[in-house]
Amino acid sequence: MAEGLPVAVTFCGAPFDRRAVIHTLRHVAMRVGWVLCAAAEHRLHYVTCSAALESVQAEAQDIVVLSSPLVQRHLTQSAEPIPVVRTSAGRLLPFPHPAASRVKRPGWITADVIAGAYAVLNLWYEHRTRATEQEGWISFADDWWRRAGLTDPQPLADEWLERIVVAAQQVGWPRSFTQPRGTFFGAAGTLVLTHDVDYLPTVRDRGVPRLLRALARQTIARRRLGDAVRVLAHYGRVLPRGTPYFELPAIAKREEEQGVRSSFQVTVARHHRVDPAYDIRHRFISETLQRLQVANWEICLHGSYTASRTPGRLQEERAVLEQVLGTPITGHRQHYLHFHPAQLFAEVEHAGFSYDLSVGYNDRSGPRAGTCFPYRPYALEHGRPYALWEIPFVLMDTTLATIYRLSSQEAWEHARTVLDRQRGCVAVIWHQEQLGGLLDPGFDEVYYRVVAWALEAGMRLVPGAALLPDLDAAWAATVRDDGTAG
Repeated sequence: MAEGLPVAVTFCGAPFDRRAVIHTLRHVAMRVGWVLCAAAEHRLHYVTCSAALESVQAEAQDIVVLSSPLVQRHLTQSAEPIPVVRTSAGRLLPFPHPAASRVKRPGWITADVIAGAYAVLNLWYEHRTRATEQEGWISFADDWWRRAGLTDPQPLADEWLERIVVAAQQVGWPRSFTQPRGTFFGAAGTLVLTHDVDYLPTVRDRGVPRLLRALARQTIARRRLGDAVRVLAHYGRVLPRGTPYFELPAIAKREEEQGVRSSFQVTVARHHRVDPAYDIRHRFISETLQRLQVANWEICLHGSYTASRTPGRLQEERAVLEQVLGTPITGHRQHYLHFHPAQLFAEVEHAGFSYDLSVGYNDRSGPRAGTCFPYRPYALEHGRPYALWEIPFVLMDTTLATIYRLSSQEAWEHARTVLDRQRGCVAVIWHQEQLGGLLDPGFDEVYYRVVAWALEAGMRLVPGAALLPDLDAAWAATVRDDGTAG
């Protein structure tokens, strides 16, 4: 890997958390090729002490990010949304500095974009305001976005960190170190393909329970009686030829034809009424999963409904899956997205997973954590990062079908718009039972159209584990071994 641009980070006054500041800046550094270190010609000053504002020892080519003691107070004591202001261009900025109106200098950022990015990436508002014992998941309407005047989640963490890169350009930092670099940050982007396995039929029931739910879904949730008729007719055609709703081999065959691989998230335990009822120890299921794995599809854990909220349960479930497959499991997504950020990352780390795919909304497309890139969560209360990657997802089939109630053509247009607007390195979810045409008619082909479109656009399509070596190497290259990382 080419040597990065050395960048020194200095502090004037006590930041909200020094290690968190450095940690958040590393996400910028890995995108443009900076190396954070103790001393360098190119410097970024993080200024918290208002009294010292006029005496900051900043050269013309330095970057200055203005913070204040109010930031720490807000992040540690408040339950209010992140304070934001709109610029003249209509952009939101977090934690505006009280002296912003009288500071007009190239390279100076008059809002604490680092603290803002930290808060969004780590689901700070949800962490602070939701009781850990609260049942269910957070909806978009319950989060902080609407109170900030937004109708959809936006990549605000990315935008705020990009402010630092723009400031570097303003003061003349080498252009080759202020442009996206590396596998994940080019214009084409990376798409992580994932399939949650929320249902598998048995030989006895022939998928009838899922069929009845699918018919109810079309008549009640989607209000599409014609689609209910199409599901029933298609079931009648499939039944004589195989097992309806067991789509794992068929998905692999279609993806093989397109030259891509994906991951399947499977559940291994039933502790709650909404957990899947299939048993991965069943010979037919376990042998299918083993064949997929040998052929380089990835198998991940789909943590049961209460797993991330029950200490040690994810670790137990991972052990079961590894025993069945005979190989280590590195990825996880929480079933139903039923998690609390104060518990999820700690439990995923404790279970030994290398990455998680849980951060997204059930009821909205877009980046719940304000980013279109993998990131490393950070525990402010413990003053340290978690030893895992979070790969955000921005698109899910069931959201398009039951929340937006889109037709298959509308779903395709929506998916293409979301993924085209939010190029980066994000995941999509298409449930395995969707991909046989027996859930929401036409939505199976929407997925394969997305894959074909992404390939034509030059995107990299992979399961999550394929990203880990590059992510780890890029992250390690963002600091020198001199204590900079804190």
